[in-house]
Amino acid sequence: MSPTGVLDVVVLGDPARLHGLITDARAVDPAAVTRFDSDSDTWTVTTPDGEQLAARAIIDATAASDGIVAAHGIPNRFRIPGPHTRRQARYVARLIDGVQRSGASRIEARSPRVRVRPLLPTRGLSRFYLTGSVGGEDETYDGPAVLTHNGEEYPTRVRLAGHFDPIDGQYHWQGMFFTELPGANVTGSKVSIRIGEHTADGRVAERTPWGTLTVIGAAGYPPYPLEDPEEVRIAMPPRV
Repeated sequence: MSPTGVLDVVVLGDPARLHGLITDARAVDPAAVTRFDSDSDTWTVTTPDGEQLAARAIIDATAASDGIVAAHGIPNRFRIPGPHTRRQARYVARLIDGVQRSGASRIEARSPRVRVRPLLPTRGLSRFYLTGSVGGEDETYDGPAVLTHNGEEYPTRVRLAGHFDPIDGQYHWQGMFFTELPGANVTGSKVSIRIGEHTADGRVAERTPWGTLTVIGAAGYPPYPLEDPEEVRIAMPPRV
């Protein structure tokens, strides 16, 4: 446990499914209620007997048939669904170790679902966004912005991360914003995000379990300033 009283990992269910690969994990009843706080990047876990715990990451160790170990829109949370629990636990342990070494406070899958195959290798941290105190190889922005949707402007807070892909020569960014948009069918609609003098277009991707909306940017310059824009400018023409 850190000096602030926040546990590193809370396990929902049987800790034996971790095969001893993740130490200092607190096991609780899988019926515990969990809630993620995007401001602190921590989970609040309320056990059936009313005890409240704060954790940087949760591992759901209950059995499931889908094989999913992580999902986009659900940060700092992993699963050991089986049946290949040792391989899944080893993968999750590598992710947790990697995010702790990076200094980041938030890890979230880039794709909708991440599975660990029984035989084929599975890419590790490159399949995840690392944001927070340190963003790994991704450049990040967490702060105020102005979002435009259907001609209306909405002051909001955004959490965005992106990276330059040398394969396609494009800069890719995505993240979430913390304001509600009117209308029943906002997913898939176009938005633009302005941060200072920087503006970029994107589309609303999905609504997370906590009600926030995620955004995927069009390939190109992001709405936040880049630490090293020269590398990107070589591959892409300046925005007009």
